[in-house]
Amino acid sequence: MTGFVVVTLLSILLQLIACEAFVTCGQRQRNTHLLAAKKKKKSSSKQRQSAAAGKGFGKASSVAITVSPEQEQQQQQQQTVPTLSTYTDSPTHAILIQWLLQNPTTFISPKFTIKESNLGGYGGFSSQDFEDGELIFRIPRVCCVTSDDALSDETVGEIFHLAKQKRVPSYEMLILCGFIAKEYLLSKRIKGNKRSSVIKHWAYLQSIPWKQGELGQDHVIYWSEEKIERMLGGSLAYNDAMLIRKTVDSAIKLLKDVIKPTIQDTNDEEIEAAVKASFVICLSRSFAEEVESDDGAIGIENALLPLLDVLQHSNNPNTSLESYDDYILLRAKGDISGGEELYHCYQEEREDVIPPHKFFTRYGFIPGVRSPVEELLESKSSLFFPKAK
Repeated sequence: MTGFVVVTLLSILLQLIACEAFVTCGQRQRNTHLLAAKKKKKSSSKQRQSAAAGKGFGKASSVAITVSPEQEQQQQQQQTVPTLSTYTDSPTHAILIQWLLQNPTTFISPKFTIKESNLGGYGGFSSQDFEDGELIFRIPRVCCVTSDDALSDETVGEIFHLAKQKRVPSYEMLILCGFIAKEYLLSKRIKGNKRSSVIKHWAYLQSIPWKQGELGQDHVIYWSEEKIERMLGGSLAYNDAMLIRKTVDSAIKLLKDVIKPTIQDTNDEEIEAAVKASFVICLSRSFAEEVESDDGAIGIENALLPLLDVLQHSNNPNTSLESYDDYILLRAKGDISGGEELYHCYQEEREDVIPPHKFFTRYGFIPGVRSPVEELLESKSSLFFPKAK
């Protein structure tokens, strides 16, 4: 990236800071527990402190490991290697699983399968019984998408370092979204088997929805201004929706100048669509991590964790997540019968943590509500519109 471009982008960053364009999108709710980590410590047998899951800005509880990694390795070696059809009939998810299994430290139980969920889109299921504490899968950190991937990228890493150094509000979300948007646009210009060699996370990126309506995905980021005013005007969700959209609009202005020099045959409309989709993906799928740098400073980073984000949300999950420096583990929380859907708690359902209307503006759904959100808005549901006292 040329010096002129860097200076121009630095000027844009400073303007964004001055006008406070990047607002609450990256702020965490008070008292939420994050997926904690000790950065730079690479002992795979050491559990990261206070491991807890959180989609976007969420939380859940941690469970201590009960079986050593060495014992689990021996157990896994004794198992028959399953075929891809054991895991899923979905071609997209089969490519994802095949890619994950290419890493020798990946383990995915042959009892785990992906299929359509009654809650919409896809979900994880048990094809056979799981015992309490049994390992469902282990995903190595190298397969996850992190801010380190963005910061070390040869084409965009320099400007992302500037955003981090200048402490642009929501910079951790900005660089993750910008990175995957750039990678996605690049993948559309590479054909065949070359994609997997040029784009590290291609198999994962093609498994997640990049357009409104794919896998039933919708979000206020996609809505027109007219629809926002018509559906959300006067509602509890209006201000939060507008803040998120303002953040994304500001990110689009910046990331156009970051992405264009790296993918020269792209256009503003294509970049805008990719950036919007990347924010929807990261808001609804990323996990917030508390990390400690070499100098002892504590910061927050966002990460995308493949396979884990296939699971649907429940406030009473039947799985638990453990976070380590080199991998993440998902275990059965209690005995699980064959055929049951697997659930994970991405965000505790508490009014003082995140009320239902913010569940919608952040994640695109309201837990436990099966009625279409637009019907709730049209009927002036109390979930969105406060009742007069």
